[in-house]
Amino acid sequence: MRGLAERSLLLLPLALLASCAPSADTSRRTPGADSKEAIYQRGHQLYGMMEFGRAEAELKRAAAIDSSYLDPVTDLASLYFDLGLREEGEKNPKRLENFRLSRDFFIRAEMLGARDATVYERLCELSVALDDDRGFLIYARKNAELFPHDRQYFNLGLAYFGVGDWQGVVKSQKAAAEKFNDSPYLGGYYRQLGRAYMKLDRDQTAERTFSSGVQAVDGRVAALKISNSRYKSTDDYRRLMDDKIGMLLLLKRLHTTYKAAEKLEQVERQLTEAGYPK
Repeated sequence: MRGLAERSLLLLPLALLASCAPSADTSRRTPGADSKEAIYQRGHQLYGMMEFGRAEAELKRAAAIDSSYLDPVTDLASLYFDLGLREEGEKNPKRLENFRLSRDFFIRAEMLGARDATVYERLCELSVALDDDRGFLIYARKNAELFPHDRQYFNLGLAYFGVGDWQGVVKSQKAAAEKFNDSPYLGGYYRQLGRAYMKLDRDQTAERTFSSGVQAVDGRVAALKISNSRYKSTDDYRRLMDDKIGMLLLLKRLHTTYKAAEKLEQVERQLTEAGYPK
């Protein structure tokens, strides 16, 4: 299940805060230099200069002084996330350990009142990276509730699928397809919805869903073509076409299973037109 193309989430590292780099020696002591705020500022500036080891030590000192101090907690969450991304290999133990630490600090940040989109995006991404399907669902739900946008609903469908909650997939993706009918994720909603129906042994409903989804994608592609002469080079087009091909392949499987020769021929023609190799 983890290998599905649509399972992939965008892993975008937080921007390093280079603009916050100090103009003077950050090790120079000033009045109040041992206050939690001063220690945090040193750690924050060191992080901006990519001196991760020294930044980690200072930020952890600041967080230890006051367990409710949010700023060093959020910096530590981002720092460990960045360190994890620097380690090659999805299952690299060092990468996963940094991701675990990052998630721990993001969870702590949320408990301290951080409710912005970045926190929930990172918690979703980290749960996926750590193969925590339940965690992914928890944070995908919160993300969709607080930020009810098209990508959040798509990820919510993925999260329900990951824990085998087919009714959750159906409910969330039907709502998304109606609410975000001009979204580049439109094909993804139909694709997840149809797959959930297949899991529920409702193959005829799945067939109708995939057919409707292919038509919906064709409509979106036509709209892109009108608005952008270079539409085929856009991420939206690629996403739509990936989902269209995915739905056509699932239709091909269904038509093969039920020996629907005429429908199978039509789907194979559509796959060829979409550029899918025979």
